[in-house]
Order: sequence, then structure tokens, then C-alpha cells
Amino acid sequence: MTSSSGSYDDEPLISMSMAGAAADAYRISPASADARPGAGSFTRSSARWVAPGESVDIHGLDVSGGFFYTGDVQRSHSESIEACVIDARFDVDRDGADPSAALGSVALSYGGFTPGQRGTYLEWLASDRKKSDINTGYLFFYLYGLERRVLVDGAAGKVGGDEFNAIAKELRRLLNLDANYGWQKHVRALIDALSLMASRHTRMYLQPAPDGLATGYQVPLNVRVAFGQAALDQHPLPAGWALAWVKLDPMMVRRTAVARCPEEFDRVFMRQYRDRFGDGMLLPANRTKLDASPQPSFRALKSMPVPGFLVGLPDIAAVNGTRNKLQLLMHESAAALDAYSRYLGRYPEAQGTLEATLTLPPTMWPQATHDAIDALAAEIAGETAVSTFGALLARFRSGGKMTRDKAVVFTTALAEAGIAVEPDVRLGARTPKPTDAVALFAIEPGANPLAIDDAYDVATIIVDLAATVARADGDATQRETAVIEWQIDEWPHLSDEQRRRLKARNLVQLAQPTASAGLKKKLEPLSHDVKATIASFLVHTANADGVVSRDEVRLLEKVYRMLGIDPQRLYTDLHQHASGTAATPAHAGTKASKKHADAPKPAAPKHEFVLDATRIAALKEETARVSSMLADVFVEEAHTAHVIAHVHTLQAVKEQHVLAAPATAAAHDEVSAPAAQQMSEQASGQASEQTSGQASEPHEAPLLGLDDAHSSFLRLLVTRASWTRAELADAASHLELMLDGAIEQVNEASLDRWDEPLTDGDDPVEINQEVAQRLAA
Repeated sequence: MTSSSGSYDDEPLISMSMAGAAADAYRISPASADARPGAGSFTRSSARWVAPGESVDIHGLDVSGGFFYTGDVQRSHSESIEACVIDARFDVDRDGADPSAALGSVALSYGGFTPGQRGTYLEWLASDRKKSDINTGYLFFYLYGLERRVLVDGAAGKVGGDEFNAIAKELRRLLNLDANYGWQKHVRALIDALSLMASRHTRMYLQPAPDGLATGYQVPLNVRVAFGQAALDQHPLPAGWALAWVKLDPMMVRRTAVARCPEEFDRVFMRQYRDRFGDGMLLPANRTKLDASPQPSFRALKSMPVPGFLVGLPDIAAVNGTRNKLQLLMHESAAALDAYSRYLGRYPEAQGTLEATLTLPPTMWPQATHDAIDALAAEIAGETAVSTFGALLARFRSGGKMTRDKAVVFTTALAEAGIAVEPDVRLGARTPKPTDAVALFAIEPGANPLAIDDAYDVATIIVDLAATVARADGDATQRETAVIEWQIDEWPHLSDEQRRRLKARNLVQLAQPTASAGLKKKLEPLSHDVKATIASFLVHTANADGVVSRDEVRLLEKVYRMLGIDPQRLYTDLHQHASGTAATPAHAGTKASKKHADAPKPAAPKHEFVLDATRIAALKEETARVSSMLADVFVEEAHTAHVIAHVHTLQAVKEQHVLAAPATAAAHDEVSAPAAQQMSEQASGQASEQTSGQASEPHEAPLLGLDDAHSSFLRLLVTRASWTRAELADAASHLELMLDGAIEQVNEASLDRWDEPLTDGDDPVEINQEVAQRLAA
């Protein structure tokens, strides 16, 4: 290192003889007046660095924290490199001075302190070194010693890697002691310089990049050195250093997501940087040279020479080409996090939850989520698992705010990993509640949902009814479950994947059956012959184990009524399907006596699942009948069912437009007659088009990228300036939507398009008229 005025090498040398005993080697006692600094001839300085853990007694104070110089000095003025050394020959007033009082000068030295100020500083040095009410000047004096150790001894190769790490840890602690800008600036500058000195034998860009956000007026020196060395060497710039630049450059414009979700931003930026630049950007070596001169707070080090390994580097910050490329990439990375950032803005406590994660593209999900999906896939590889939706979500740290759109994303991600969920919201099922049963089973990995048709829809009705009958008396037996699964296997019109899903659906229904009201609505479009065939199969299911209980009979009567079949016929069907080897159910005689008879008991305990030949033959015959009838209904009834279902949907939309009308029929007709007439005409016209063989039903274009149901909900919202929550809950129910989830989805779509939500308030729900006008335009 080249010497210069004020450097360590220009100082007069003094020496000091210490006590002979090893135990007293580091004990420093006050000297007599004639031994004060400058009183004798010049001798070599005895100043040395005290490491942490080394105990030093100074004027009766035991100081063991290290990180300072001590010894006898020749020059103690503020322009000398020895100004930071604690010389025990100076007087100390143990009572100390006011710790919060100013020190009287910005150019500090231990010799320039008053005895009281020395006492205050030594007391702080012997403590845990937390600021409390001590003046910032004392902190700067402490920093002088650290700057000398890094910039002088470190540059000379006298500091090892472990000590550099220890000093860096201490500097990071010091940052939090004072918010003063000058203090923060100089501590950060020393941290940067320390990393440079620690990497003097290698290249900075090969070291780990720093973290954090910009705090000063320029890019930190160690980052500029890394870029300059990479440009000079024409070495690809590692992604970590590119990330450090965009986060630490005060000239960069940063979107909210960079600070609100830093971990996710880092992950997205690093991935996109590698996708675009491969191993890294190749930087141009511009002509402007980097000024790597240290900027210490210690005045004696102001003219320190620049170490040779930092001389001649190009200053990449002086040109805009590289900065512009990084700025664009930062914007793209932050934009990918907009939905996630907005979600965290509304729900700060949702950080790390599944619901927040689902607003990110799957490639940006944390590794913990991918690991949980892989573990689940391994568990269900062998067999179907039935659980509750809440238990499933708990594996992924759910926050309990699973809306329908997020449920779709979640189900799709599971499908891509080879995990199918039944019921599947992508197939029209409602979003499960935490207590609802769900089945998980293995499929071929892929994001596309199962292809379903009218044949599959009818099969789901039969399975739901059969499962309801099977568990009417408590729990379904093995025989009853097997009969349903056997029937599923025998239906020729189903694909293997559809059969697997129907079997999973059966297990869900056995755990938590569908409400009869929902089944009745699905049964309405079917023909009488198909209903009769279904009834026959249900009786066969109930009789599969040779026992038809009172509860099963009661439920079958109810199902017969839903099917529009005389319940009296049930007893004839039961008699015809009864096995000769099983106990005969109590259904002989009058209908009243049948209802009140005790349920028959099996002749022997049912310890295992066995089907006798007679029952197998009967089941095969029944299977053939049902399959034949289903084949007919898929051709003849499906289209009619579709038209009826569509008319029901139109009727629901019509009802939504008159939700605010009075409850009485007369008032309803008076208020909503025009709207009802219009909707009725529209429904009639559309039904007519369907039945006359037109290719497709009328379909309005989706709004703001929403699906059909949410687009319909949005169209309804903007027809009024305000809604009560009850009105919207009813409307959402008609569209098979959860109200809170529907409102959230349309608001997110509005935010994505115009940066404003559509609704405000909870009850009543106010509609943003500016957004409504934009939508109408």
C-alpha cells in the first residue's frame, strides 16, 4: 500500500514495556504526569487491537467486548491515526459526564475528551454497548477503531476471515443503534468496504451478493465493484448481483410488490433473469472509471490510498444501458406479483397462507407448497382417501378464506401433480365447506378437467341416490358399497377415468350424502321409464346384503315420491328383489303394517363380503336393464334435460333482477312485470332455438375475463347503485356462487383493469358508479 500524509506509516513510533506476569499482561494503569503522551522521547507505539472475549482492565473497569485499540500513543490529536486508541495514561473521571451532551467537536480523539467524557465512554464500552441515551459522538468514536481495523489492517492482510465476519456482525448490530443519517451512511459504507477487503484475493462477483433495499444516494460500492470486475473480465453477471443492483440502486423505480413481498419478488426476478440471460448478462466496459476511495468517518483515514485490486475498474453506474435493462426486468417481475401484492395489502396476516399462494402462478409457489403436494400424491397413489376439505387445506397452511376461484386454481394444481379431488369445482360442484367430505384419488398428471357429458351426469344421480339408500340405516355395508361399484364398472358408456371419479363420488356420498332437495331437481328432466329403472336399481342396492331395514324402507318411499312413482310399488319391488337365502324384509300385508314392522335381522353375522350365485345373476340382469335404459336416456332425454336446465338458469337470472320486490305475489307482479316479461320472452326464444336443433345456446361474452357465472353476477351488480347483503346472497345462490368469493373476484377483476374495486361496504353493498360506467362503455 502506498503511504500518504496522515497514514499509519507516517506516525512516529513509540514503545511500551508491560508488566511481566502473564496474568497482568493486559492490565493498563494510569501513568505519572511526566509519562504523558508527548512528554518523553519518541518511541515505538504500543497500540494494539483487542479482540472480543479478551478481558482488559482500564481504570478499574473490566472491558471484554473487544473491537477497539488500546496502548500508549505518541500523537493523540484528531488528525492522527492514533486518535482512536484508548491510552490509559489519560485521566478518567469515573463519575462521568452527561452521556447525552454533545462532545464539542466532530473531529474526535481519545486525548481530546475531557476526563468525564472518557469515564462515560469507558462505562459504555464495558457495558452491552447499547445506545440508550448516549450521544452519537461516542458511537462515531467507537466506529473509528473499526474503520482503522478494516481499512488499514485489513488492506494489509492482517485480518482473517473469521474476524471479518465478526466485525461485519458487529456493524450490522450498530446500524440499529441510531437512526441518524450520517451514522447509517458511514456504517453501511464500512460494511461495503469490509466485504471488499475480505474478497481482495478473488473477484467480488464470485462472492454472495448483499441484500436489502436502497438507503443512500448511490449504488453501494461493493455492488459497483462486482459489476466493474465482471465487465472488465467479460464474465456473465450472476443473478444474485443483478438482484442486488435493482434493490439497492436509488435511481430504480420500484413497484409496491418489491417491498411488500420481497421473498417472492427475489424468487421471480432470479428466475426471469436466468430465463432471459442464461448464465448472466455480459456487461460493457465503459470508459468512466470507478472511484473506489473509502469514505470513512475517521478524519485520519480520509486520504487512504485505493487498494490496487480496486484501481481501473469501469463504473457501470455512469451509463444507462445496463440500468435500463434491469429496470425493465424488475417491472416485469413485480407485475407478475400484482395480484399477490394486492391480496396481502387487504389481508396482511395472510402472508404465507395457501390462499395468498394461490394468487401466484404455480411456478412461483414456495417450495414448501410443492413439497406438500408431492407428499399428498405419494399418499394417495395406492388407494382413494376420504377426508374433509378442511383437513386437506390444513396440510397447506390455509387461512380459511378459500373462494371459488382459488379452489379452481388449487384443484388444477393438484391435478397437474396427479391428484384428483371429488367433488371437483371445475366440473360445476360448489366450493366445499371445511366440514364437507372430499375424496382424493390418483390420476394421470394433467391440468385439464375430466370430460363429462349428459351420460355422466345421469350416472352421478344414480350413484348419489344409491349411496343415500345404502347408508339410510347408519353405515353402508361392504355388499351395498360393492353393488354400487359393480354397477359403475358395468356401465359401458363411461370411460375409465369417469368410473374412477364416480367411485370416489360414491365414497364421498357414503360419508356425507347429498341433500334430497338437490337430487329432486336433477331427477325432474328424466323420463318415467328411466326413473323406474333407477328405482329398481336402488331397491337392488338396499337388498344387496339380504337385509332391508325400516330406515331403508322409509328412505326408499321418499325416493319413490321424488321419482314420481307410487310408493306402494316399492313393496312389490322389494319382494321381487329379495334373495331366497336372506331374511325376508317385513313388507308383507298392508302398507301401514309394512311401515311399522320391525326391521328384519340377518340370519348370521356379516363378517365378510360374499355374493352368492343367485344374487350375482340378479345383479347382472339388473345391470343390463339399467345400462340399456341409460343408453336410451343419453340419446333421447339428455337434450331435453339441457333445455330445461337452461330455462331454469334464465328463470334464476330473472329472479335476480327483481330481488328487491315485495314478497307477495301481487307486489312482485306489479314491480317486476316488464323485466319478467322480457326474461320470459328471452327464455322462451332460447328454449325454442334449442328444441328446433340450433347448434348452441345463446351466450353473452364474458366480462373482465370472468367466467359465465361471475359475468352474470357482475351484470346484475351494475344494474343498481346499492344492494342489501341479503339480496346479493340470494342472487349468488341462484348462480351457485358464494357471495363473499363472488364479490372478491369481481373486485379483483376491476382492480386489474382500472385499479379500483367495483363495490364498497358490506351491508349495504355500494356500487362504484364510475367503474359501472366504464363497464357499460
